[in-house]
Amino acid sequence: MRFLPQLLARSAVFAAVFWLSQLAAAAQPAEVVAHVFWQEGCPFCERARAALAEMRVEDPGLIVDEIELGASEANNQRFRDAIAAFGIDRPAVPLVVVGDGNALGFGRTTRARYAEMIAACRAGPCPDVLGGAAAVETAPEAAEPGTVSLPWIGEIGLGALSLPVLTVVLAAVDGFNPCAMWVLALLIAFLLGVEDSRRMWTLGLVFLAATGVMYFAVMAAWLNIVLWIGAVGWLRLAIGALAIGAGVYYLREYWTNPEGVCRVTPSHRRKTISEAFQALVEQPNLLTAALGIAALAIVVNLIELVCSAGVPAVFTQMLAMHDLGLGAYYGYLLLYIAVFLVDDTAIFVIAMLTLRATFASAAISRVSHLVGGVVLLALGAVMVLRPDLLG
Repeated sequence: MRFLPQLLARSAVFAAVFWLSQLAAAAQPAEVVAHVFWQEGCPFCERARAALAEMRVEDPGLIVDEIELGASEANNQRFRDAIAAFGIDRPAVPLVVVGDGNALGFGRTTRARYAEMIAACRAGPCPDVLGGAAAVETAPEAAEPGTVSLPWIGEIGLGALSLPVLTVVLAAVDGFNPCAMWVLALLIAFLLGVEDSRRMWTLGLVFLAATGVMYFAVMAAWLNIVLWIGAVGWLRLAIGALAIGAGVYYLREYWTNPEGVCRVTPSHRRKTISEAFQALVEQPNLLTAALGIAALAIVVNLIELVCSAGVPAVFTQMLAMHDLGLGAYYGYLLLYIAVFLVDDTAIFVIAMLTLRATFASAAISRVSHLVGGVVLLALGAVMVLRPDLLG
C-alpha cells in the first residue's frame, strides 16, 4: 500500500504531460497550402509573394507553394489547370489558390482576402483543387549576362536598359517629333510680331506649361490604368508589339522623310489652327489670350499625339513593369516631361531673345527618328521576349 501514493503521483504526472501535449497539439494550426502563381517582371507578384512570406512567419501552419510561370511546362500546365478549375475568363498573375478559393491580382484588400481563404480552409472542408504542394520544376539560375541577343537587333547591353537612361532617351525622341515642332514654330512666328515683350513671354510660356500639364495628365492616367489592370501578359505583348511597330515607323520616317515634315495634320486643319493662334495672339485681353492659348495647346497636342507613334504608352508600360513607389512613378513621369520640353523651351527662349525664328528641326528630327527607331525596336523585342530585364 505504501507504493500506492507514488503510483498515483506518477499516473497524475503522466496524465498531465499527456493532456498538455494534446493541448499543445490542438493549439497548433492545421496545415494549409497556398499556391501562388507568379511571373518574372511582375511587380504585383512580388507584393503577393512578400505578403504570403510575412503571413508564413506569423502562421507556422501555412505552406506557400510558389509556382513560377515560364520556368517549366509543368508549372504552365498547373496554371492552365487552375484557370480551368475556377473558370477565370481573364487570366493574370499573381493568382493565389487556397483550397477551393482564389484571389487574382494584388491590391489594398488582397492580404485580407488571403487570410479569409486560409481561415475558411481551416474552418471546414478544404478540398485542394490543385493538390498538395508539389515539387515543381524551376529553371536553373544563371548568372546575369552582360548582354542579351535579340532578333534583327543583335547584342544589347543590359546597362543600356536602365530606367533613367530609357526615360531620357524616349522623352528626347518624343520631344523632337515634327508634329509638335511645327505648332511651336507657328506660335513663335506670331509672337515675334508682338511689340509687348511681356505678352510674348507670357503667351509662349503658357503654351509650354499647358503642353507639359496635358502630357503629364495623359501619361499619369495611362500609367494608373496599367497599374490597376496589373501585369497581364496580353497587355505587355500588345505594348511590345506597339513599340516594335513604332520603331519600324520611326526608321521609315528616317529614310523617307528627311525634311522632317509632319504628315499627320492635313493642310486644311493647319490653316484652322493657324487662324486660331493668330486670333488669340491679337486678343487685346491678356488673360483671355492666355487661357485660349492654353486650351488650344491642349487640343492640338492631343491630336498630335498620333505623331508620337505610341512612345508615351510604351514608356508608361515599361515604367509599370518596375516595382516602384507612387512617388517614384510620378518622379519618372516628371523627368520625362522635363526632357520632353527641353527642346521646345530652348527654341522658344532663343527666339524670344534674338527675335528670330531659327529652326534646325529637319536634321534634329531625322536623327531623332533614327535613334528612336533603334531604341523602340530593342525595347519592344525585350518587352516581348525578355520582360524580366525591364522589371
